[in-house]
Amino acid sequence: MTVKIYVPLHISGIWIPHYTSSLLETGSKGIGLTVTSYLVAEETFSCSITLNNREVLVEQALETCRDLGVNIGVRGNSHFNLGSGFGLSAALLISQSLVAYNAIGKPLLRALQHAHVLEVKYRTGLGDVIAEYMGGFVVRVKPGAPGIGVAYKVPVKSRVDLVLVELGIGESTSQMLSRMSRELLVEGEKLLERVLETQDLEVFFESSRLFTSRLFDYSRVREILRDLRGIIDYYLKKSALVIWVEKEFIDELISNLRARGLKAHYSTISLIGVHIVDSTKPP
Repeated sequence: MTVKIYVPLHISGIWIPHYTSSLLETGSKGIGLTVTSYLVAEETFSCSITLNNREVLVEQALETCRDLGVNIGVRGNSHFNLGSGFGLSAALLISQSLVAYNAIGKPLLRALQHAHVLEVKYRTGLGDVIAEYMGGFVVRVKPGAPGIGVAYKVPVKSRVDLVLVELGIGESTSQMLSRMSRELLVEGEKLLERVLETQDLEVFFESSRLFTSRLFDYSRVREILRDLRGIIDYYLKKSALVIWVEKEFIDELISNLRARGLKAHYSTISLIGVHIVDSTKPP
């Protein structure tokens, strides 16, 4: 049996870190989009995690194998690169944890909690695991791992057409988090409350742009998007640019962005979270 894991990538728009002495209870409140640009990961029988044929997250993979007494990894593929703001480290750790826990018959909720602990311990993320577990336009109202933190989906009235762009701007999650001032956290709480009061996607994009503009340089984004048609709104998380676009301009926008040497891919909001597929074909 070949096991495949599909994980919707997550681009958070607002996040308020919460640190405790417990790795399971540490996390973030916030809100973001999970998208149909899935990480697709296949089980392998070597203790490693690869993304697009490159070995990554070496220490985390070895720790999982040591903790569980297994020799299992995953081979993942994505349109995007690790560290770009799409929640790929969480998606990869979820994938290896799920195949490892599945192989030894342990509860899969424990696998998700294990992935969250690794994210927090190695400072690669705080809220992506629970968001990717849930899927959707997802709100994190209590920090922590799945089963401990609390998250829910905001219903979306109609299909939302997105273009995802990787700008190639490098910064680690730990560096980004270290730049978050107390003033920004207070502002983030206010913006999050505003989005939750309205549960409106337009308010989410506007509030996310206001929040992230305090952390990331939007000057290049404005230059890239100047004179391009069909853009409803956008926000930036590290190197991940999320553009909400009118349906009739999707192909034109992607073509223009790729002509400028950028990775640009169509996506929409994922209606489901992480899922496991037995890809064995019947005889």
